[in-house]
Amino acid sequence: MPKKTFSVASLIVAACLLLSAVPADAVCPVPQLRANGEFFKRDVVFTGTVISVRYDERDVGGWFYRLRVQKVFRGPVRAEFTVFTENSSGRFPLENGQSYLLFASRDHGRLEIDNCTNSSPLAKATESIQMIENIARGHLSGEIEGWLVGETSGIDVSGVRVICRGDSATYSDVTDKDGWFHFLAPAGDYHVDFTSKENYLNRADIFWYDAHNFTLHVGETAALQLVSTRHLAR
Repeated sequence: MPKKTFSVASLIVAACLLLSAVPADAVCPVPQLRANGEFFKRDVVFTGTVISVRYDERDVGGWFYRLRVQKVFRGPVRAEFTVFTENSSGRFPLENGQSYLLFASRDHGRLEIDNCTNSSPLAKATESIQMIENIARGHLSGEIEGWLVGETSGIDVSGVRVICRGDSATYSDVTDKDGWFHFLAPAGDYHVDFTSKENYLNRADIFWYDAHNFTLHVGETAALQLVSTRHLAR
C-alpha cells in the first residue's frame, strides 16, 4: 500500500478549519430576564418551525436557521424569518422540523439568537407566551425586581432598602435574606437610590438595564443587579 503524504498547505488548511470549529466565549448580561422583560430588549419575538439549517464558516462561524412563522409578537409580520447563532459558548442550537419561541436581536443586518434568553422549544414556552400575551392586553402594571450581591463572599445582603425614584413617585422594598427585592410600579422612567452609602450600583458587568436610568413599560418586569460592600456576616 502506498504511503500517504500531506503537503504543508493541506496541513495549514486543516489547522485553520480545526481552529474555526473551536467555540468562542460569550458573555450574558446579568441578571437573567423574565420573558416579559426580554420582550422589550429584543427586536423580533415570534414562534416558528425550522425548515432548513445551514452552517457558514465566515467570521466566527455559525448556523443559519430558516423558520416558517406561526405568530409574531414583536417586530415585522412575515411568513418566514432566518436567524443566526454563532459558533460560541452562547450558541442557541435549533433542530430541523422543531418549533420554537425565539427572542432575536438585529445585528450586522441579520437576526441573531443566543442562549442568554427565554427562547425555548415551543412545548416548554407556555409560561413565557402567557407573559407576552399579558403585555398585549395592556392592563398590567410594571414590576421592578433584582438582587443585591456582595462584593465579596460572606457579605450580609439582607435588610437593605432599595429605592426607585420615578417622575411622579418613589417606590421601595427591603431585601430579603438572599438580597432579593421586588415591587410593582407604573410605566415610566426610574433610577435606583440607596439610604446607605455601603451599597452602590454596579457598572463592572454587562446589564440589560442601567440602574442609573431605565424605562419601565406596561407589563414589563425589569431585572436589576446591585452591589453591597457591607460588613461580613457573622
